[in-house]
Amino acid sequence: MANAFHVEAISWHHRGITLFGENRELGFAPLAHSPTRMVAWNQPVAITERPSERPRILDWDAIFAFALFVPVLFIVQFASYGALFFLFVTFVCAAARHRRLCTLLRDRWFVLLLPAWACTSALWSEVPFETLKHSAEFAITILAALLLASPRNPRAMLVGLFWAFVLYIAVSFVAGNTVAVGDTDTRAFSGLDESKNQMAAIAGTGLVISFFVFAIGLQRRSVLLCAIATAACVLESLATIAARSAGTLAASAVAMGALALLFVLRRAGKFGRGITIAAVSLGAFAVGAVFEFAGTDLLQWLANSFGKDPTLTGRTYLWYRARELVAESPLLGKGFGTFWQQSNLDAEGLWQFAKITARTGFNFHNTLYDSLVSVGWIGTFILLLTLVVGLFRLGSAYAGRPGMIACFWLSMAAYNFVRMPTECVGFNEFYFSTVLLYAALGASCPVATAPLLRPIVARLAFACRSEARRARGAAASAVARSEAR
Repeated sequence: MANAFHVEAISWHHRGITLFGENRELGFAPLAHSPTRMVAWNQPVAITERPSERPRILDWDAIFAFALFVPVLFIVQFASYGALFFLFVTFVCAAARHRRLCTLLRDRWFVLLLPAWACTSALWSEVPFETLKHSAEFAITILAALLLASPRNPRAMLVGLFWAFVLYIAVSFVAGNTVAVGDTDTRAFSGLDESKNQMAAIAGTGLVISFFVFAIGLQRRSVLLCAIATAACVLESLATIAARSAGTLAASAVAMGALALLFVLRRAGKFGRGITIAAVSLGAFAVGAVFEFAGTDLLQWLANSFGKDPTLTGRTYLWYRARELVAESPLLGKGFGTFWQQSNLDAEGLWQFAKITARTGFNFHNTLYDSLVSVGWIGTFILLLTLVVGLFRLGSAYAGRPGMIACFWLSMAAYNFVRMPTECVGFNEFYFSTVLLYAALGASCPVATAPLLRPIVARLAFACRSEARRARGAAASAVARSEAR
């Protein structure tokens, strides 16, 4: 089979021409790239790797990722200034990529459905202004996720993510704060926050990113990169264990196992990758459905088996109250961002139950319940549609072209899905897990069929033009002969 080389840069010098880009198979390349940008050959030639493919500290994609995540990771310390800086970074990046932004939003249309429904929920919300405010912030968060999912240099973007999480974990160990676990005398590591679950979620996410950076170091045979990633993995593993979050530990183990499996499947055929991804995805959805719809009995049994709190640190009561609230408005919900308001007596009671004196920043610790209370069954169906379409496109992209970046986003999606039964994932604006979840869903390249038809259309157009030229030439010759007579 002929090879194909996606040309991204050309360098002229006295010895010849050097092409910078990526080596691909000709059968896959037209799915995502215009044939006019491909160079095909049948003889082996020397390929020079584009220097920008290597992660660099001062790469703009690395700077964007680092600047985007630092304010959301340190949101407790930065408060409203962190949100303002997040907005500034997002809008600056959107303005810099304004030519690609419309195409990006059109190709990732399914990710925009939930923010649109959230804005619509202001029509029946008891506090419409707050609903519009939270919906707008949620939409901007998803915009930032889409920008993160479509960088010019993906590996540089991951380097920026890596250093943002390493910075937060290092500062958290310096702070060294701890909080009580439920009503027991046991204490858990909380770092810079007052929530051990927040600390565990950040440390677990950083652990998955560091594990991927370690894999990149092995691929490049870089001892320095492997050493830095190993140190980060150790630090983040200690933070995850000290935070005493069983759900995050399980999610981290599943994500790293998925990442290792995806690396192995890169050497398998396209059919084998597709079958494996489909089987694993169906199994994951089945397990998730069992956990969501089997009630609290299964989770309580697991908690008892591992010696954990049978109430799951108060989650069972939160889920009981969530079911009562869903029954009040099952289809439409109460409105996006409406429930957790200080004027809401139900929210005040749950804050008092959880001993949250700040009376902010709480949830039902279950993505399904948070979705049902907020946007109802209609909004939950839209969320499920977004997850299914995003995963299908991402899995299809990996099966067709198993790149390293696709492996990372699939493992990050697995990490967030495992946390959904016990945490609220994907509904908090200006939050790191929301950005990473929708970035994973929007990272897949659209399956374009138009490039496959372009050669046929081009041949037809060329034939039509050639026929027109011959007709005009024949008419001109006839006129010339008649004048000569």
